[in-house]
Amino acid sequence: MRSCQTIFKQFLNVRLRKFRFAHGYTQERMAEVLHISTRAYSDLERGKYSASALTMLFFMSELQETETLALLNDFRKVMHSALLLDEG
Repeated sequence: MRSCQTIFKQFLNVRLRKFRFAHGYTQERMAEVLHISTRAYSDLERGKYSASALTMLFFMSELQETETLALLNDFRKVMHSALLLDEG
């Protein structure tokens, strides 16, 4: 069974990268947006570390309301699927 933290880390690194590319941001700009160092952002995007609650809130504050709801719904689906796989 993969841990919830591992699933979240993988989910978030994909979402961060998609957001960055969609907005034409560099890793340096994303780090500024998230109020973390460029190195920390790079590590996040590569899945080396998981985002802190504060970093996640800074990310969500950059999203439109519909994007925030989509992010939460997508995460719910990913977690639900992972839990079903673990049960089966």
